[in-house]
Formats: sequence, structure tokens, C-alpha cells
Amino acid sequence: MIEQGSTGIEELDGDLRWVRLKAYFPQDEKAKRMLHALRQYLKSLQKTSPEISRVQIKTASIPEQDWGENWKRFFKPVQVTSRFVVKPPWSKIQLRRRQIPIDIIPGMAFGTGTHATTILCIQALEKRLKKRGLSVLDVGTGSGILSIVAAKLGAKEVWGIDIDGVAVENARENIEKNHVSGVVKIRKGSMGGLRKKFDVVVVNIDFKSLRRMRKPLLNHLENQGFLILSGILEGEKDRLRQHFIETGLLQWEKDSQEGEWVCLTFKKKKES
Repeated sequence: MIEQGSTGIEELDGDLRWVRLKAYFPQDEKAKRMLHALRQYLKSLQKTSPEISRVQIKTASIPEQDWGENWKRFFKPVQVTSRFVVKPPWSKIQLRRRQIPIDIIPGMAFGTGTHATTILCIQALEKRLKKRGLSVLDVGTGSGILSIVAAKLGAKEVWGIDIDGVAVENARENIEKNHVSGVVKIRKGSMGGLRKKFDVVVVNIDFKSLRRMRKPLLNHLENQGFLILSGILEGEKDRLRQHFIETGLLQWEKDSQEGEWVCLTFKKKKES
């Protein structure tokens, strides 16, 4: 079906007697030839595979729709904490007193606000940025959502970094949409290119990467600064906590959990 020009195929749940495939094709002058070729193929298939006893082809025309607009109905506003509501820019909502909207353009970058690890990081930032004027590093920024939250919470300077160029472009677009470009800087690359330390470092990636990045994360954290780590499953948290505590530079502050996902918060000890 793909060779015949199908633009999409899905396997549908059926009963025990049928395997159902739904394929979409442009409705043009090639449609009749495509159906003829498909029927010929199925006849050949039945000759080589006699166990295929019955094959049916049903066709239907789908009215032309504005797919570029219709997909937007799947993205709804989400209240991620008592203060923050994440929403697509085209959504108009009535905010309650003291609620803060975050506009996120859905893209290929991680972080639309619905994943448990994103919510846990937002909650941790709310707790650690009660004092205004702090600096924040958002490692693996994705859509830029955590950088935007930090800026909205009163951080004086936020850096969001990511090695994925698509994520960087998505993050920059979201930073502009939320009017925080005066506070947030987004750059493509790793921490190696940064020559400064931050009061708060937040990282929402995966267990293996967090283990590997221990040294650079600590190098970019100010004394008595907070390190927030997520992207961790419940079964991984003890190993990762121990991995960071054994450096002797951190004290464990708090675990928080949403479903099977965990967020760890540490505080860097003051150098004597």
C-alpha cells in the first residue's frame, strides 16, 4: 500500500476472524489504478498463501478538511500546579487569581507540560525560587518550558541549553511567545561551553545521562545552590541519589513522585 502511494496506514482492533488495515490515499486519477493493482496483489498473495481464505476491500471518500487547524483540538490547557497553566497559544482561557499562563507551541521537542517529570520539575522550581533574583541553568531545555517557568518565578537570569537543534528552535519560539527573552537565553550545545555557575540547575532527561553528567552539573552549581534532577523512574532513584551523594559535595533535600516518575533535589554544601 505504501508503494501504491498511501499517505498513512493504521491497524484496527477487530474480531478473531479479521485483520483490519485502514489506508489513506489521495483521491485523484491514480485511485482506480491503485485499486486494480491492490486487488491483483491480493489474488497473488492468496495463491502463495492458501490460508488467507477471504479478503475484502472497502472504500470510502473522506471530505476535504483543514488538517492544519484540526490537529490543534488535541492540545488542551493543562493546570500543572496551582499557579501555572500550560496552554497552546491559540487557546483562550479564564485564569483564576494569581494563575500564570505558559504558552507552549507543540513541536517535536519534549516538554508540553503534561508529562509527570515536567510537572515535578515545575513544582521543584516553585519551591526553590521563592527568593527572587536567582540564576538558573536548564539543561536539556527541550521546549523551553522550565526556563520560562523560572523566568516567570522571578529568576534574574536563565540559560537553557540543548544539543538538539530542533529543540533549540522550538524553545526560542516559546521564549518569544511568553515575553521572557530579556531574561532567558537559549543556546545549542553542551555545558562545556558555559563559563559560569548558577544558583539552581534543573535537568529533566534520563537516568544514564544524569549519571554521566554528574561532574559538569556540579561544576556549574554555586555553593549552597540547588540541583533538581528528573526523568528518573522509581526503581532508579536510590542508585542515582547515592551516585550524587558520594561526591561529598551535596546533601539530599527532597524526593517527590508522580506515578512511577521521581524528582530528586540536592543542595550543594558550602565550601569551608
